[in-house]
Amino acid sequence: MKKKLFLITTETSGDLLAGGLLRELNQLVPDLQVQGVGGFRARACGMNCIYSVQDFNVIGLVEVLGKLRQLKAQFNDLVAQCKTWKPDAVVLIDAPDFNIRFAKALRGTGIPIVYYVSPQVWAWRPKRAQLLANLVDQMLVLFEFEKQIYEELGLKTTWVGHSLVDEIEHFQISTKTLKTVQPKSTETLIALAPGSRKSELKRHIPIFREVVNMAAENIRFLLPLAPYLSVEHLGELAKSDKVIVLPGKMRDAISLADAAVVASGTATLETGLLGTPLVVGYRMNSLSYMLASRLVKVENIALVNIVLGKRVAPELRQDEFNAQQIWKHLKDLLPGQAGNQKMIAEFQQLSRRLGGPGSAKRAAVEVGTYL
Repeated sequence: MKKKLFLITTETSGDLLAGGLLRELNQLVPDLQVQGVGGFRARACGMNCIYSVQDFNVIGLVEVLGKLRQLKAQFNDLVAQCKTWKPDAVVLIDAPDFNIRFAKALRGTGIPIVYYVSPQVWAWRPKRAQLLANLVDQMLVLFEFEKQIYEELGLKTTWVGHSLVDEIEHFQISTKTLKTVQPKSTETLIALAPGSRKSELKRHIPIFREVVNMAAENIRFLLPLAPYLSVEHLGELAKSDKVIVLPGKMRDAISLADAAVVASGTATLETGLLGTPLVVGYRMNSLSYMLASRLVKVENIALVNIVLGKRVAPELRQDEFNAQQIWKHLKDLLPGQAGNQKMIAEFQQLSRRLGGPGSAKRAAVEVGTYL
């Protein structure tokens, strides 16, 4: 009988992990059937996506409230389909506000649940650690220090590291991108990564437009766009002679760039692993930010800084994230400047701190024990 896995990842960063996990699981468990929520990477590995990542593409309390009815309907549908399908196991990747509720909804079904990527309980809402210990069968964590948190609560926990290490190690810039960009030794390339959600583009693109307007003549900009977003979301910025839009080519853009401005998230880890100096920035809805700032108890919000254990890349939040402040930090990160090589040297520690190569395989071996 074919084994069945129900998987949920509602974010682009989670789809990256899902793709690596499913690629390895397909080797370990032939003819594995997978259903649930995923993105293009999960789909490429044969997953039947009942819903796609972009169907859940909202961030912040205010934004979620605006789509509450839709999200609730999708949630109820997924719970019903999972119970009817009766998979051998369920894997929930990150997205704690959605996935912890999903785990609760499966109580009493006897279906093993593996939770992949711990919520940031060390930063805010620490009680979720105990809640997860009561709800799931195993936790797979990305960062070594997270393992002790759950083991002390009696939950089976495995530090698998981050699959980005493998992804970056095997990455090569596409020939098509090289032809499109045609890098010149006389110019400086800067990547502008606005995030993967429409709401992020809405807040960050006007800032990036000012950054471009303030740039010297020898500077060009590479703007990677999430595969499911349209160039139309970029407005006038896409028409600038200084900007090259690269749909679905985040890593190409970051690799070619001399420096980058990146919306906080997993993309900051990608940028660090690729060895490109960066400025991290983020804007949220004002109310969402006010609430988050009262709850979050960590100094750094950028994953690249959290993993390194100190502020290596400058972080600009809310009103600080403006063109003037970006350029103030960016100038010191360009080739030939003191901050450039210093930051690149700090990034050499990232691979080791993320567990080294083989993360997806380690995760697949753990999940495979339930199939």
